[in-house]
Amino acid sequence: MNELRLKEIADKTGKTIDEVAKEFSTFIQESFSDAWKDSQGILSNIEDEDFFFFLEAYDIREIRKRGSGGGKGQDYVGMIVGLKGTRDIMANQRKLAQESAEIDLASTLKYGITPYQNKDITVQVGRVHYGEGHWMVSNSSDQIVHRAEGKENELPKWVIAVPNKSFNIALLGAKGPKVAYSYKKEYYVVVNTPQSFLKDGPLPMTILECNFDAAEVDLKMNVPIKFKADTDKSYLFPDENILTANQIYPEYGLNWVDDAYLSVAEQMFSPDQYLSQCVPFVSDLSQLHDYHDANLKTSPKNGKAYGQVVCIKGVVDYMDHDGKENAYADGGFNHNMTVSSQSLRRENSDAKLWIKVSASLKNDYNAFKGLNDGTWTDFTSGTQVFVVVSTSTWENQMGDINLNLDAHNVWPVPRRIFWAEKPSDESNDLGGLGGFRSGGQ
Repeated sequence: MNELRLKEIADKTGKTIDEVAKEFSTFIQESFSDAWKDSQGILSNIEDEDFFFFLEAYDIREIRKRGSGGGKGQDYVGMIVGLKGTRDIMANQRKLAQESAEIDLASTLKYGITPYQNKDITVQVGRVHYGEGHWMVSNSSDQIVHRAEGKENELPKWVIAVPNKSFNIALLGAKGPKVAYSYKKEYYVVVNTPQSFLKDGPLPMTILECNFDAAEVDLKMNVPIKFKADTDKSYLFPDENILTANQIYPEYGLNWVDDAYLSVAEQMFSPDQYLSQCVPFVSDLSQLHDYHDANLKTSPKNGKAYGQVVCIKGVVDYMDHDGKENAYADGGFNHNMTVSSQSLRRENSDAKLWIKVSASLKNDYNAFKGLNDGTWTDFTSGTQVFVVVSTSTWENQMGDINLNLDAHNVWPVPRRIFWAEKPSDESNDLGGLGGFRSGGQ
């Protein structure tokens, strides 16, 4: 019974039972220290009555407050349908400052760097040093422009190492040093406010932009979610709204649905239903290229034409688990996957679509796995999958225009999954090698 209650909270928060148990144990230790001592630091030793009270208190004080009051903005409910990607918005400034300081530190400190298209905007650079219990930043005249108390072995977030040099630098803003790394994590979401969702359905798919603390949270995809966010305008398409969050405390499940509508909501939130009905869906893979050409959007910001984000369904033909290193890919690697369908093979029996899967999507969001009795397990070729992709095109040496697909979500269809076989114990047994050894000995 106790484990069941922990599982309920795990499902709601998106954490594992072990993670919830660890956090719950810490909560008891800090809030009810005498009871924790009596239990000898073991959850299972706590009496049921006390356990349920502690769990209710933990739920109210640590979980519910995050879901209902944590974060800023309007409540939204729905589903995360894709990972757009993560990028370091300080990367360009940091790299430019490093390269400049490596070549000529004195000049960099004096003139700063110009990382923006508008070359009239200059970002100043300072030299970092430590002494007397403080981290300090000096300008080109050796004047200290910033001082912060700290330990020598704990680098502040604004310290930037210079390759091949023994000194450090910092980027300077109006209020002091800028953080050296600042991540922006973006998702594709199909959501609405709780009041409108069941009445009017979800809004069209949009982007959820997570900044600062929110960028460090890995939001779960393909499950019902509730979170707070503000509205903003898209940079590339200023006439379109996006959602933004600097802090985010997601709550998973359908607790926001009245019991009278629960069965309908559960059916709607089945991922195959949600992805095919709430995301633009191209059912015929042979028509995907034509769909791309017919739905290009030109950004008024840069004049470039962009393809659409759509959902497709096909049967997996190939998956590259090893991947290839790619500095521009989310997670540093790209993994290829191919899917096909009868319609695609109608004119060419070998026809398939090649899809790039980022390392982040594969490793952090289980793109090549499915839930098998509650455990993430590799699937293999022959599995039917829904894939949310963004479309683009490229031209080969023969002048042919080919379709390029980047995956944002891969979801295998239950009951249509071929699970990868685990190697047998015999296959790992080297006893059959007899007297053979490496090196011919």
